[in-house]
Amino acid sequence: MRALALTLILSAVAYFAVTTLVDVYPLNNVRDAKRKEQWTEVAVNAPVMALPAALLAVSPTWGYVAGALELLIVAGGLLLWWLPYLVGVTVPWATAGTGVTWAQLHARTYARTLIVLPRIGDRPRPNLEHMILHALMLAVAVATFAAAG
Repeated sequence: MRALALTLILSAVAYFAVTTLVDVYPLNNVRDAKRKEQWTEVAVNAPVMALPAALLAVSPTWGYVAGALELLIVAGGLLLWWLPYLVGVTVPWATAGTGVTWAQLHARTYARTLIVLPRIGDRPRPNLEHMILHALMLAVAVATFAAAG
């Protein structure tokens, strides 16, 4: 189970990095993202996403810490994407350092990607790329806790 959890963690990090840096339109739309935004997102998030792999590799006891960290990472992603869609509230860190609002960033970068969710007014909707990432991260959290147990 530990090997599965480690594989899922590293797969999530790789998926995140590829979909942030490589144009695989219409799944993503990195061509309309600024290169600085892309690299900042990877530089900030990839190490945090990879940390649970290092913790789980140390020992099963640290695996519980890794699982808790995975839950925090999933919660952050869900709050970032689903809170604006479902409730109409944007988290403060959504566009930190970009000088634009979440709605502006979403309209420029994500609105023309694959989106399968129905509209709720003019709220930004999670795209398929991020729905896959969130499902993968949730599977990572479950597998990490299972590996620790």
